[in-house]
Amino acid sequence: MMRLQKLSWVSVAAFACVLHVSLPTGWAQTVTRLSDLDSVNSGHPQPAPTVPVVFQDEPPIPAPEFDPRQPPPAPRAETRQVVEDVAEEPWTLFRQDNAFKVHGWIAGGITGNARNTTGRFNGPLSFNDRRDEPMLNQLYTVIERPLDTENGWDIGGRADLLFGTDYIFTQAAGLETRRDFSPKWNNRRFYGLAMPQMYLEAGYGDLSVKLGHFYTILGYEVVTAPDNFFYSHAITMQYAEPFTQTGGLGTWNANDNWTFSAGLVDGWDKFDPLSSRAQFLGGASYTPDHEQYSIVCAVITGDEDGSELPVIGNRTLYTIVFSLNVTENLQYVIEHDHGIQSGVEDGTWEWYGVNQYLFYTLNDRWKAGVRGEWFRDDDGVRVAAVRESNLTSPGGYRGNFFEMTAGLNWLPTSNLTLRPEVRWDWFDGQGEPFDGRQSMFTFGVDAVLIW
Repeated sequence: MMRLQKLSWVSVAAFACVLHVSLPTGWAQTVTRLSDLDSVNSGHPQPAPTVPVVFQDEPPIPAPEFDPRQPPPAPRAETRQVVEDVAEEPWTLFRQDNAFKVHGWIAGGITGNARNTTGRFNGPLSFNDRRDEPMLNQLYTVIERPLDTENGWDIGGRADLLFGTDYIFTQAAGLETRRDFSPKWNNRRFYGLAMPQMYLEAGYGDLSVKLGHFYTILGYEVVTAPDNFFYSHAITMQYAEPFTQTGGLGTWNANDNWTFSAGLVDGWDKFDPLSSRAQFLGGASYTPDHEQYSIVCAVITGDEDGSELPVIGNRTLYTIVFSLNVTENLQYVIEHDHGIQSGVEDGTWEWYGVNQYLFYTLNDRWKAGVRGEWFRDDDGVRVAAVRESNLTSPGGYRGNFFEMTAGLNWLPTSNLTLRPEVRWDWFDGQGEPFDGRQSMFTFGVDAVLIW
């Protein structure tokens, strides 16, 4: 890893962006975690009200009644954006016109590997970490009361329950695990239950405050399956960024173009840890009126006692996500992350990288996508398999991780998305992170059914 004094001009520009630029999240085509701050808004304009036609000698033709029974839009819309274009309306298990809403999805798939890896694991891959084995990744339920501050004050909240193989990646110390990170109620090898979000929210006009346990605003890819294009996740998403935070976060939608957020949280992936260290979490987003592009900056900084490693010192991470609508059907996204951990024996640890995405909408039911990633673990302390039984990637890999992924999204119905993909990972550095080798080829497909 590079040291603090070796920060690149990209890092300096990124921090300047966090301090001086802020961007709103209400854009439909760009998918960023900061959109979670806007109490779940799809960003699509509503159709104009129907006006009845009146003839002089005939009674008026009544306007059609508005049916509010539609599923609530997700915080991110990369996959569901295509769903909205499909002709039929998605069905729901529960009515969505009540103050309290219940909705969710089922997501599961299978991943093949070109090699017979040890223990049927796919090296350091995270959510689809098992080889040649069907996985129920997420049986996900959301219970929420979205904020509605159009007429003044309002109070809302949300609770998420995740059952499946993905539970282990969203656990927080003191919640799903004990304060020393040993298992609490999840004792099965692969399946378990996590509660990645439980928070209350109050708002007035363009201001809102969230208190509790919630997903981070950092980065581009997210935990929730319907809101990612690919089945697999970037190395950066798993090993460079936190998943959840506990604390408070305020959001100000300054106008149609700018959004700001700031708050205090208790470190990375913690709920009730052995020691608490307050950290600053904040961000800013900007989208111009023409919505041709959008940019989001977010940062977290403060003393971290280490949810993975027992160290105490300042840990700072910033992320920048830029999205460009090249044409009506073509979208380009680039993400940059840079993290630094101080207070360790050899000075500092550092990790950073760049992810790029290209999405093309073929028609109402088909969309193609490509992801390219470079991630550097400068000191070999970030990338290591999460499950204890995964011996294919124990850690200590100092060097550069690369991956290329290509895939499709097919929506046979408004509720169902199939996501086939192929992926090539390779490593340039010290060690062999892919079960004794420096490269790995995988191919997989999953299905996401929203209800």
